[in-house]
Amino acid sequence: MAKKTARRKKSGGAKRGSARRGGMAHWYVLGAAIVGGILYMDHRMPGPESAATGIRTASIERRETKVEREAVAARPKTKPATRVEQALPTPEKLPAFSGKWFICTTQTDYCVLDGSTILYAGRKVRLADIDAPSISGARCDAERSRGGDAKLRLREILNEGDVTLVAAKDGAAGKAGAMPHLVLRGGQSIGRRLVREGFAKPWTGQHRSWCG
Repeated sequence: MAKKTARRKKSGGAKRGSARRGGMAHWYVLGAAIVGGILYMDHRMPGPESAATGIRTASIERRETKVEREAVAARPKTKPATRVEQALPTPEKLPAFSGKWFICTTQTDYCVLDGSTILYAGRKVRLADIDAPSISGARCDAERSRGGDAKLRLREILNEGDVTLVAAKDGAAGKAGAMPHLVLRGGQSIGRRLVREGFAKPWTGQHRSWCG
């Protein structure tokens, strides 16, 4: 009887020990999983940059910055756009004349050839802004007559005072080699005065007929 009781005690103690070991097994598995996860994350996460790696990175960045500065310095500089202003005509460098004007049949300088052409300081000059009736090339008697009137009126206006000759913008040669100029007095065009008085028409690029 005593032997049976001892065996029952041993068997009961073994079962309780087995139960305790079985109850702790899942905690062992959970602990092992946590430790494994920590080790995995330690290997996966990048560690602090070493001193040698930091120096090498800084050196590469300095070289790249230097190359960029040299590229910017070598790039051609564009000049800011400058405003281009239209040049105004400048007064022709001709000697001053304070004498009287004549018709060119009696004098060979400072005289009037027709209603839009003069001789000034040895130059043949055309009033650039007008078209006056022709005399030698008139297409009818009416044009020749009106050309004579324009010629006399131009001489009268020139004798009223000093004039300034200003080269025309286009600089194109006029009829019979006469250079186009604006003839001014006090900043006002003598040619336009002839137009206002009916002795000439505004210049349009070619001579027009005064017949009819």
